[in-house]
Amino acid sequence: MFDYTGKVVVVTGASSGLGRQMAEGYAEQGANLVLLARRVERLEESAKEFAEKYGVEVLPCACDVTDEASIDAAIAAADEKFGHIEVLVNSAGGEAGTGTKLVEFKREDWDFTVNLDLTSIFTMCKKVGGYMQSNIEAG
Repeated sequence: MFDYTGKVVVVTGASSGLGRQMAEGYAEQGANLVLLARRVERLEESAKEFAEKYGVEVLPCACDVTDEASIDAAIAAADEKFGHIEVLVNSAGGEAGTGTKLVEFKREDWDFTVNLDLTSIFTMCKKVGGYMQSNIEAG
């Protein structure tokens, strides 16, 4: 479909589900990957599998997308390994309080879900986009 050979793709929520599937799809197209999630053990398994199966370079990186310092550390690790990022895929998500009636839903569960499913996307786009822009400006 597309040739991503030599491109670097950052995928959040890459330890399972759609994030892992998206990462594998990019690996099939030749992309080098930066896999982000809180559960680094699963990322390491996927990294090994994708590298062997598709011949790409993969950086598994523990990252809490609701924490700006964790995002900054992941971007720094990607920069150290690859020196550039071309694509960001925001796949991290989840919800607290599944199946809870609205009147019983706790505020902290709401805040967790909004931070993970919405605010983290804004933060990742802002930080990775800023990194990409500075690389373009640097030439």
